Amino acid sequence: MQVVALYQGQPLHLITNSMSRLIVCAILSVFLLFSCDSKIKKTPTGIKYVVVIGVDGMSPDGILKAETPMMDEMVKNGAATMNGRAVLPSSSSPNWASMIMGAGTEQHGVTSNGWEKFDHQLPPVVATKNGTFPTIFTLFKDQQPEAHVGAIYDWDGFGRLFEKSDVDFDIDGDHEEKTALVAVDYIKKNKPKFTFVHLDHVDHAGHAKGHGTPDYYKSVEKADALIAKIVDATKEAGIFENTMFIVASDHGGLGFGHGGESLAEMEIPFILYGAGIKKGYQIEETVYQYDNAPTVAYAMGLITPQAWIGRPVKSAFIGNKAPKLIYKRKVKITQPKILPDAGYFEPAGGIFKSDSVAVVMQNPNNLGEIRYTLGDIVPTFDNSQRYQDTFYLKQTEIVKAGIFQDNQLVSTVTEANFRIVPKSKQDPVQFEIYQVNGIEKLPNFSSLTPMLKGFVTEFSHKQSLTKDRPQEQVAVVFESLLEIPQEGKYTFYTNSDDGSKLYVNGAEIVDNDGDHGVRERSGSLQLAKGKHLVRVEYFNGGGGFHLDVKYKGPNTPKQIIPANHLYREK
Repeated sequence: MQVVALYQGQPLHLITNSMSRLIVCAILSVFLLFSCDSKIKKTPTGIKYVVVIGVDGMSPDGILKAETPMMDEMVKNGAATMNGRAVLPSSSSPNWASMIMGAGTEQHGVTSNGWEKFDHQLPPVVATKNGTFPTIFTLFKDQQPEAHVGAIYDWDGFGRLFEKSDVDFDIDGDHEEKTALVAVDYIKKNKPKFTFVHLDHVDHAGHAKGHGTPDYYKSVEKADALIAKIVDATKEAGIFENTMFIVASDHGGLGFGHGGESLAEMEIPFILYGAGIKKGYQIEETVYQYDNAPTVAYAMGLITPQAWIGRPVKSAFIGNKAPKLIYKRKVKITQPKILPDAGYFEPAGGIFKSDSVAVVMQNPNNLGEIRYTLGDIVPTFDNSQRYQDTFYLKQTEIVKAGIFQDNQLVSTVTEANFRIVPKSKQDPVQFEIYQVNGIEKLPNFSSLTPMLKGFVTEFSHKQSLTKDRPQEQVAVVFESLLEIPQEGKYTFYTNSDDGSKLYVNGAEIVDNDGDHGVRERSGSLQLAKGKHLVRVEYFNGGGGFHLDVKYKGPNTPKQIIPANHLYREK
């Protein structure tokens, strides 16, 4: 009998004796093992337990600026990135769902805080027998049914995102301290394979006091202390040496809210610590919200569903190499600041009853120069002007600016909308405020009586919901005549927290209703030259709130609808 050993299709030599055949078989086995190495599933060793601690609304800024000895220890002796990325919208339900489901909103269908299991618009791409998208809890239930799995959460809304039958322990702690204490007791008594803990108080601080405030940082420090208690519980239970921890967040925040697309809202921390994890490893590759559950699955030897799009962060585990990155994270150059600052969630500038307005720009970096343009033009080195000193605008204008270095734009572009109207012009927008208790969507205003009426300069929350008036559980209706200078297709936008709708001449054009963070929606229609009635309906249930209204059309760049084009009468 002859055995032919092949390498890349070519015979090495002929072998006729049994001993040689055994040697060749051994060589071929080793060769095949190494050649197929990338296809072999490897599971980290030494990890028997996993604890995920999610802190609602905790931004990287919160960890970096607050006193957080426990999380600092985790970063120092674990693997971490402060550049994780949330999913859109940067609201709680979509991101908690993505964290435990290994997929984005497009797959699992949890697109807003208004989602309910049997009341939603977008169905999941796949579903369990119970009708929901498979979670990390589902994987444990199906593949390791003997594993003890628990979910302890501070926000009852988290509890609706997974099947109760998939966990052995399901508790709504109702308060951050109680939640942590329940988690501590659960770990010490049961030594569970997988524990998920949700803390909500940091998000409350962001909404009530503002992100980046001393109170916000204090709430992060409290979260750190609670995390330390949970870690200590694993030590008391005798499982610390075999426990992997993940500390993460659903979103960051800006001002008093979140839900938008700013980096402050979208960047999240991702910290791995404990058994099987490298020490002092900085995660350079991209990490997304939906990578959390696949990382748990990888650590525990679970097979992930095809419908999951998340990937385990394998480089953080001992024995795994860091990936070779062809495209790397861009070094952040802070965009220029244009003054006056209009506040959060809208362009700089503002509304001014004046003959002229001063424009001031600041470069927060120690490099580069500011260059700017007027109008709907993204600044390049050739089409822009170098900012040298304060200049003045005498009419409504859009200003765009960026940081340039070596003749190249190296920052994102800052935009400002300056709306300038004569001092003598009447406030053109009529408003009515309604008190509506328990409001979660726009009401039928025809059955309500307004508590206050008046006129303001433009479609905005700023002049209507002032501090001397109710700001929660309220709805507002705005109406004004908008002068259209040229016939054509016009697009209208509402950017709001919570819900809003926009009507033109009685027809609904924009539907941005519901309980949600700052979110923009749009709609378009053909308009003739002349004045058209624009109606905006808006409500705020509670917490942070915001409304601005924009439009664009022929020779009209996208901008906040300027007051100089709004009128009370035709």
